[in-house]
Amino acid sequence: MTDNGLTIKKENIIFDLDLRNIEDVISELSNKLYTSGYIDNKKEFIKAVKERENEIPTSIGNEIAIPHGKSNSVTQSTVALCVLKEKIKWGEKTEDEVKYIFLLAIKDVDKGEKHLRMLANLSSKLMDKEFVRKFKNAKTKNELFKIINNI
Repeated sequence: MTDNGLTIKKENIIFDLDLRNIEDVISELSNKLYTSGYIDNKKEFIKAVKERENEIPTSIGNEIAIPHGKSNSVTQSTVALCVLKEKIKWGEKTEDEVKYIFLLAIKDVDKGEKHLRMLANLSSKLMDKEFVRKFKNAKTKNELFKIINNI
């Protein structure tokens, strides 16, 4: 996604991940952001994501969830993406099943307007049925990267 300077980098995409619960997915995506240099403290970031998730589960339907964490541990606001091999239940208070997870990492100073722009940009793409169809039909990480970033 290139609107507003936002891009999902190929290194922040995990394709065909075989995990069965939210905690493991958030941990794996956070680790990806940590090794890519977007967060400098995994434990603090994961805590922020879990706190937000405990308020209201971030599944939005259509097998998609958009968890997010706002934290001082974020060095640069970004998005990581995970496609699971199998759907998992997302949230204890919901029956939603999720296969596609966009994890937003929001730098504390960006938690106002930039955070809302990132979320709005992602949400508008996910409301486009043709985009979602292409996105869900991607067969490789490279294909997914090109669809997400309109390449």
